[in-house]
Amino acid sequence: HVGGHNPEHSYMMRGDQLEKSCLEKDLGIHVDSDLKFRRQAACAVAKASQILSLIRRSFELIDCVTLPLLYKTLVRPHLEYGCTIWGPFNRADQKSVERVQRRATRLVPEIRFKPYPERLRLLDLPSMHYRRRRGDMIKTYQIVHSELDLCPETFFTPARDARTRGHKWKLCKEQAQSRVRRHCFSVRVVNDWNALPADVVLASSLNQFKSRLDAHWADIHFYIPD
Repeated sequence: HVGGHNPEHSYMMRGDQLEKSCLEKDLGIHVDSDLKFRRQAACAVAKASQILSLIRRSFELIDCVTLPLLYKTLVRPHLEYGCTIWGPFNRADQKSVERVQRRATRLVPEIRFKPYPERLRLLDLPSMHYRRRRGDMIKTYQIVHSELDLCPETFFTPARDARTRGHKWKLCKEQAQSRVRRHCFSVRVVNDWNALPADVVLASSLNQFKSRLDAHWADIHFYIPD
């Protein structure tokens, strides 16, 4: 039963009453009844940490070349799988996800004692915070430009104000009372999307959009929220 005001009706299937559950796993993502995805974040961090420990034990020499390859191939996918859905938006979960990458950058001996943002620059690894925002923009571009088998109107309402400056693909941001609703995909992406310049939003291909977005956001690649 999803939502704080859910009436929690009983449901029958083939004569049997379905049992209540506060957590279910669907397509590899743990979905809880309050949609905070705390369990999903914990499981993603645990799996990524396990593989990171395996890398640490298996390789005698890890340098600035091998570490990014190993991390991006074996560890980061576990932290980003389904991230468009589950966030994380809880500050503790965000720090927990970032902490995995922080530990990974310490595996390179020559930069181990440098500040974390500097280690990211030397390894050319964007922060996980940036990766989530970038992923949201990529998915928004695909939906708005009908590159996915999804109806854009299901997610977004185009801005109708003719006086709105900027690009022609601006979106309306709906009112959201609860914290969970404010951080759902269709609401949280609107401010970032509307703030993008026209040359980024109107890119002719997804690859061109990615390169232009990275160039536009070059100053926040290694940003970590306090």
